[in-house]
Amino acid sequence: MRWATNAALAAVLLATTGCGSSGITRDRLNIAVAPTFANLYVLQQSLRGRTVTTASMHAKAACAKGGPTTPDQGAGNDWTCTVTWFNVGPAVPETASYQLHVQTNGCYSADGDGPADLNGQQMIVAADGATVTNPLWEFDGCFDTT
Repeated sequence: MRWATNAALAAVLLATTGCGSSGITRDRLNIAVAPTFANLYVLQQSLRGRTVTTASMHAKAACAKGGPTTPDQGAGNDWTCTVTWFNVGPAVPETASYQLHVQTNGCYSADGDGPADLNGQQMIVAADGATVTNPLWEFDGCFDTT
């Protein structure tokens, strides 16, 4: 009888502390990364003297954690995201890759993996010739985990 009481108490504690699940999922991360990237892409292109809108880009993110046998959920530094978008002109998709460190509170840091001319360099040359920080080299964001 005492064993059953202890087991029931442990089950209640596990359910109420949230240890069995995570609010960090692939879908939530996809939804968070795409618009953040799009806004920073518009900023980067503006620095380079080009006009782009987030609406015209149709940015989408495809994030995954670890490898094929790892569930796409939970915090960690083993997330990767590929962002796909369209530039004005030919309907040819462009892509960029990022390595992400996602914290338990839903905040993340994204580190650009390429292409080099987009997010592989910390500094870029602006349209006026000034050397400025590349907004797509690294960026941070947060999303709701509830």
